[in-house]
Amino acid sequence: MLLLQKQAARPAAPAAPVLETANPVISQFEDGGPLDGQKLVVGEYAFFRFDVKNFKVSDEGVVKVTGRAQVFDSRGTPLAPADEVAIGTSIRQEDKDWRPRIHTQFQLPGIAPPGTYRIKYEATDEQTHRKASGAVEFEVAGRDVAASAVLAIRGTGFYRGAEEEPALGVAAYRPGDTVWVKFDATGFKYGEQNAIDVAYDVAVTGPDGRQVFAQEDAAVEKSQAAYPQPWVPGAFSLTLTGDTSKGTYGVAITARDAIGKQRVTEKAEFKVE
Repeated sequence: MLLLQKQAARPAAPAAPVLETANPVISQFEDGGPLDGQKLVVGEYAFFRFDVKNFKVSDEGVVKVTGRAQVFDSRGTPLAPADEVAIGTSIRQEDKDWRPRIHTQFQLPGIAPPGTYRIKYEATDEQTHRKASGAVEFEVAGRDVAASAVLAIRGTGFYRGAEEEPALGVAAYRPGDTVWVKFDATGFKYGEQNAIDVAYDVAVTGPDGRQVFAQEDAAVEKSQAAYPQPWVPGAFSLTLTGDTSKGTYGVAITARDAIGKQRVTEKAEFKVE
């Protein structure tokens, strides 16, 4: 009689460590300290880095890791395509505590909404094809313009100077003054590569209702960019002569969106006293 003997089960091979990302840091300088609640400002450059853990080291000591990072504004729009950084190197036994560190930098658009921005990042171990990902947030300060589904003119205000903020509470001037008007156009459509084609006309009527000034294409904004510009700032000035009649004057701003074939007019008033 033959007796069958059960073979002892071989112990399972230990599972490979799970790839991890660690220590994400956003800073204002390369290799600088974390922001620690400090807000970045539109137009500013910033730096981002993170470490990769539990990557494979081949028998020959080779490491191959790829990192990616992409920044999104407070409305969820990417600022630019994802930045990719590849690390391929060989390490020695005495370097066993070394970790790949992914470095990237980005610039905030000069015209972008404020609020909470997010960086989504990931790492891939090219030898095991394992992936790990994470996300980190930071705050951005800047002027905001409410979004619109259709072409709109927002925040029309009167000022005494081009750089003056905020707008006058009472739009009143004297003969000889310079009237500054500032506003924003938003809700326009985009073409290929986030192209925009926005222009505006200006017309002014006097106290008697007759037109005293008009200018077509007072400004034209045509551009393409990786980041879709959310609004177009507009500004113009009117110099009042010394003999300008007193009374209430009307300003009509007509914005035109050539790509979206849209048109909108906004009216406002100022006084000459």
